[in-house]
Amino acid sequence: MNKRYLPAIAAILIAISCTTFVPVFGQQLPALPTFIYAAPTLTVVTIAQDDEMRATGVMWLATDYAHYIHADSWATDRMSQFKLLVAYNGVPVTPATLTCQYVEKDKYNAIKDKQFPAENLETVPKDVTGYFICKPRWIAPGVGVLDVYYTGTGAPQVISDYILSIQVTYAVGRNTVWGTDLQDICLLGWPSLLATVPAYMITKPDGTLHYVVDDALFGWGSCEDLALVEKAQLGVPIPWI
Repeated sequence: MNKRYLPAIAAILIAISCTTFVPVFGQQLPALPTFIYAAPTLTVVTIAQDDEMRATGVMWLATDYAHYIHADSWATDRMSQFKLLVAYNGVPVTPATLTCQYVEKDKYNAIKDKQFPAENLETVPKDVTGYFICKPRWIAPGVGVLDVYYTGTGAPQVISDYILSIQVTYAVGRNTVWGTDLQDICLLGWPSLLATVPAYMITKPDGTLHYVVDDALFGWGSCEDLALVEKAQLGVPIPWI
């Protein structure tokens, strides 16, 4: 190549370079692409088995009420059962931990500490986790059942509507993902008098009987209503605050 053309070629390349990389003021730059990341989700699904129509667990104490029901139907049922599914982003997984929290919902007559003038009944939650034990039993990753046992006192004051909070964790690398679900448990003194008590008695291998009723809440709109009536029949008044 003739060396006398080199300065001209260099000048042309410099001009092209400046035209390409020097921005034009007022010209809108193209938008950068937007990336959307889905947060990890740990879902917990429970289905109550004691009363599938009302979607609630049901237990009863069967203490100190012989004059309300038939003498031959003395029985206690302190266990509730729930179907259980835990899934991470839709895939069933066995959680690292599963814990249960139990909250008793008590009704109080608000007299002194009213939040507004018309308030006369107040729902007061109380943590009673020490009165229950829950045991998950897995048949496959994330799929199983949850057995809940009442181990507390048989005093009539505990007859009430309860909240069950199921909390699970799952390890994803160095991170921990949480999932929760809520259920109801109805702890009664005895099944509704309108139910067939007992509907059937099953003898277990240890010789004890398992009592079955057709509908423990039959004739009542809610566990709270029946619990209030039973406590009143046992002489437990609505407390006041």
